[in-house]
Amino acid sequence: MLSRRQLPKLPTLLTVLLCLVAATACEEPPVERDFDLIAEGDTLVLLTTFNSTSYFIYRGEPMGYEYDLARAFAEEHDLHLRTVVLRERDELFELLKQGEGDLAGFRILPDVQAERDVAFTTALYETEPVLVQRTEEPEEMELPEHADTIVEMGDPEAGPSATEIPARRITRPEQLADHTVHLPDGSVYRPLLVELSDDITGEIVVVEIDTVRADEAVIRQVAAGNVDFTVTQEELAELQEEYFDNVTVRPTVGPTHDVAFAVRENAPLLLQELNEWIEANQELRDALYQRYFVDRAGYRQRLESEHLTSETGRLSDYDDLLRRHSREIGWDWRLLASLAFQESRFDPNARSWAGATGLLQLMPATAREHGVTDLTDPEQNVIGGTRFLAWLSDYWEDVILDEEERRKFILASYNTGAGHVGDARRLAEYHGDDPDVWEEVAFWLLKKSERRYFTHEVVQYGFSRGYEPVAYVQVILDRFDHYQEFVVDS
Repeated sequence: MLSRRQLPKLPTLLTVLLCLVAATACEEPPVERDFDLIAEGDTLVLLTTFNSTSYFIYRGEPMGYEYDLARAFAEEHDLHLRTVVLRERDELFELLKQGEGDLAGFRILPDVQAERDVAFTTALYETEPVLVQRTEEPEEMELPEHADTIVEMGDPEAGPSATEIPARRITRPEQLADHTVHLPDGSVYRPLLVELSDDITGEIVVVEIDTVRADEAVIRQVAAGNVDFTVTQEELAELQEEYFDNVTVRPTVGPTHDVAFAVRENAPLLLQELNEWIEANQELRDALYQRYFVDRAGYRQRLESEHLTSETGRLSDYDDLLRRHSREIGWDWRLLASLAFQESRFDPNARSWAGATGLLQLMPATAREHGVTDLTDPEQNVIGGTRFLAWLSDYWEDVILDEEERRKFILASYNTGAGHVGDARRLAEYHGDDPDVWEEVAFWLLKKSERRYFTHEVVQYGFSRGYEPVAYVQVILDRFDHYQEFVVDS
C-alpha cells in the first residue's frame, strides 16, 4: 500500500510514460508573443540563414530578398529589425516556437514544410523544383577559392556515386530511376524525390551532403563534376546557370509551390499585419525579385567579388588597416569597420557637403588636431579617426562607467559632438531620467531639435538634429552585429 508521501509521484510517473509513448504531447507550447508585444518591445527578430539570395553581406551592407522585405516591414511599423543567423537550418521552426525569433525567412516552402504550431504568410513569390545537371563534362574546372566543399557524402553503400555512373542528360523526371541525386543536408526536396521514386520504375538514390552553404554549394559540385544531379529552387538554379556555363536547370520535377515567411501559429496579429503589408507592397516585392533573382549580371558580380562577405570573410580593401588601428583603441575591428561603412561606404575619396573627407569622414579641423595632412590617404585618415575616437573614449571614461553604454556615447559624439550629447545628459537628469543610460539620453537628444528644449537653461550647445546621432548609433551597432555573424575577429 502506498503512503501519502508516495501518492503525488504517480502523476509524474504517468506523464513520463505518456511522453515515452507520444513525445509530441510533451513538447513545450510555443512562446506567447504576438504583434502587440513585439511593438511594445520595439524589436522584430528575423530568423534566417546566409545564402546568395535571402541574406548576405556585400560590400559591407546586409542585403537579400527576405532580409530586405523584413527590414522594410519593420521600418514601416517603427520597429527595429534584429537578425539571428542559423547555422543549422533544421533548427528554424523550433527556434521560432521557442521565441528566439518572431519571423522566419529563407526560401521557406509552406506546401513542403508544413509544421505544427507554425503559420505561413501570403506567398512572396512562386517557384518550382528543378533538376540541375551538367550539359558537358568540366575541363579541369576550378571552383572559386571560397567555394564550399563536400564534407560528407552519406552512406557509400546507399547507392552508386557520381563517378560510377556516366552522366547523361535527363529530360523527364522518370529518367532519374537508378540514378543518385545529391541534396544539402535537411533539404526540403528529399520527400519530393522519395515520392517520385515510389512512382517510377527504379529507385532514385538520395544522398545528403553536410554543407554550410546548402544548395549553392551542391550546384557547384555538379558543375565541377563531383556529383551528377541535384534539385533546387528554379530561381536559384537559373542564377547558378548564369555563373556556370556547363549546367542546365531542366526538367521540372515537381509542382509549383509558394515561398513565404513563417510565424508562430499563436501570433495571428503578426500574421495579419504581415499579410496586409505583403499584399500592399507588390511593387516592392517585384523590384526586389528583379534585383535578386532576375538580374543575373548583378548576381555574377556579387559572386565573383572579393567583398561578398558571407563567402570570403572580407568586408573591404581596408580590413587589415582597420584591424591594425582598432587595437590601438581596444575596439573590435568589425565595429570600427561598421563606423567606416556608415561614414564613407569604404570610399577613401568620399566627401560630405560639410567638408568631412575620407574613410572615417574627418573634418579638416579635427584632422589638423590629430596630425592628418592628407585626408584622402586611407592610413592617415584611419590614424586620425582612431585618435579622435581615443580622445572621445577618454572624455567619457570617468562619466559613463559601463563599457557597453560608453561605446554608444562615443559613437553619438563622433557624429554630433560630445557637447550635444552632454546637453542631452543634462536634459535627462533634469527630467528625472538616468543620464548614464543611452536609451534615456537618446530620447532627450531627439528633443534637442525642438525650440523648447534646445533653449532650455541646462542646454549649452543649442539646436541639434537629434535624429541623426540616435539613428547613427543604432545602425552602426546593428551592422556590427551582422559583421560578427560573417567575419572572423582576427
